[in-house]
Amino acid sequence: MDKQAVATPTEAAEMILLTLARAEENGVTLTRDDLARELDTSPDLQPLISQAFISLDGDTLTLTPAGRERARTLLRRHRLVERHATDVLGLDWTRAHERADRLEHTVSAEEERALNEQLGNPATCPHGNPIPDALTGQPRAGLVSLAECAAHTRGVIARINAETPEALRHLATLGLLPQVALVVENQAPFGGPVLVRVGHSHYALGRELAARIWIAPE
Repeated sequence: MDKQAVATPTEAAEMILLTLARAEENGVTLTRDDLARELDTSPDLQPLISQAFISLDGDTLTLTPAGRERARTLLRRHRLVERHATDVLGLDWTRAHERADRLEHTVSAEEERALNEQLGNPATCPHGNPIPDALTGQPRAGLVSLAECAAHTRGVIARINAETPEALRHLATLGLLPQVALVVENQAPFGGPVLVRVGHSHYALGRELAARIWIAPE
């Protein structure tokens, strides 16, 4: 398909692409229902399918190369805006994420380059997630999600892929931030919570949230 003939996705469509790209980073595939839960709405997929940005195999959604390219651009701009908001403006990471959610759809290629140069070509956003570029942007090898860790695993939080204001605010309140050391104390059976210790504090994390917190095990 001629790239010049492909319409630019709307903001709502771009949120679908971003959600699928973040799932890919975690090695997860999403169904229509999964996507609806992530976005808290029933998204209209037909425009993206028609424009060949996503494909549908049964009920499973996949980014096409064109969709992945657009999603990586959006992720890059989102994460550069977050980094600017925390490092330059001094915002906390929840407010930085909210700011990036608003601006990611409007940042131009020229502004993106200027942000990157001003920030010194950062490798990650404030939550430890990789900032994509033409050659890199894949999550660091050797990381394990808390949902997959055996009891007594020790490690340091490397990245947090739970990028909603509510989740970020909750994790910040608990002190579960990148570079923080923790111990997985237990995995409750039957899909129950993951029990972790940070210093002298003990927390029970829901399985879905734990699956989005990645550590570098000792």
